[in-house]
Amino acid sequence: MSWKTIFIATLCTAALTPAFSKQHSISIEKAAETGASSQCFFTPPQGWEIADPKSLSPRVKIAFLKNTGKGFCPSINLAVEPTQVSLNEYLKAVRAIHEQDRSNHWRALGKVRTSAGLAQLTEIDSTTEWGPIRMLQLIFIKEGRAYVLTAAALKEEFSNFYKEIQTSFRSLTLTTDLVSTIPQLERRETLKQKQQQLIHAAEEALAAASEPTNLLEDPLFQEKHWLPFQQAVLTNFSDMGAFWQVLLLRDIQEKLLAFKLPEHSSEAQPENN
Repeated sequence: MSWKTIFIATLCTAALTPAFSKQHSISIEKAAETGASSQCFFTPPQGWEIADPKSLSPRVKIAFLKNTGKGFCPSINLAVEPTQVSLNEYLKAVRAIHEQDRSNHWRALGKVRTSAGLAQLTEIDSTTEWGPIRMLQLIFIKEGRAYVLTAAALKEEFSNFYKEIQTSFRSLTLTTDLVSTIPQLERRETLKQKQQQLIHAAEEALAAASEPTNLLEDPLFQEKHWLPFQQAVLTNFSDMGAFWQVLLLRDIQEKLLAFKLPEHSSEAQPENN
C-alpha cells in the first residue's frame, strides 16, 4: 500500500470528517456540505505530492509540492471563492493586495486558454526568507466563483518548472460530471459500471441492515465493496491526476451517505429509559 493510496484515501474524506484516518479504511462522521454542482480540478505535475490538507487555508481546495530537498518547495494550489465582480475588477483587487508590499512586483501576462475557458495569467515576484520567489497565478471566473491556480518556486529555479506548471494551468477543468472527463469511452463505461455495482451493493446492504447504517463505517461493506472500488479508481485512473481521483471518491462517498431506504428513516430514534 503506497503513500499515495493512503494519502488520497484520507484527503478525499477531509471535508467529511473532523479528523483524518491514518489507515486505509474510511471513517465518516458527517456528510460534507454540497456546494455548486460544478466541480473544478486540474492535473498536477507528475511526481508532485499532495500537501497536508491541515496546512491549507479554507479557500484552498488542494495543493501539491515538489520535493527538491531545499528549504522552499515549488508548489501549486487551487483556491476557490465566491465573487460578484468581473474579471477586470477582480484583477485590480488582487493587484492591490500584492502591491501593498512595495517589494512585490505584479504584472498581467495575458489570457491563457484552459479546458474550462479563457483565464487571466499573472506574475508576482516577491522576497521571502528563502530568497526571491516567483509566483504565477491563473484566474478564472464563472457563475459567481473565482478559481485561482497559484504556482510558486524560487525565482532562480522557476524556469525549471515553467513547462509543467503551464501544462497544469491549461488542464483547469470545470465540469458537472467527473466521469465524462475521462477521454476514452470504454474506460468511462467501465467506471460507470463499477459505480452501479457499488450502489447496488449499498442497496442490498441497507436492505439487510436492522437499523440505520453508515456503510462507510461498516467493516464488511468496506472490505467487500468500498475498498476494492477505491483501489480501482486509484490504480486504473492515475492518469486523470490525484485531484480528480479525490473529487470522484468524495462524490461517491457523499452519495453513499445520502442514500437511505424508506424503512431507514433519518428521524431520531427514541431513547429507552
